[in-house]
Amino acid sequence: MVRRLIAAASGLLLAVSMPAFALAAEGHAESTFDAHSRALDPSADWTMIMTLTALTLGGLFLLTTIGYMYRRQRNLDWQFQKPDAPHDDHH
Repeated sequence: MVRRLIAAASGLLLAVSMPAFALAAEGHAESTFDAHSRALDPSADWTMIMTLTALTLGGLFLLTTIGYMYRRQRNLDWQFQKPDAPHDDHH
């Protein structure tokens, strides 16, 4: 248990320190929004892209939900989807 906690803590420490490594690799640590930044400016139609992405994901979730409800309402459960019967080998 202790080994798992140490592994999780070291992984979290590594993930948190990644931005610091990236800033050190740039050669300057003042600000990420200065003239030397390599970040791209958002395009003019980024709101339309985000809206279409959100609507597409919402439609996909809605379609999946309707399919699940249809399957449950029609009782379309196949035998291979059900859990196995308990095996009592010791009796």
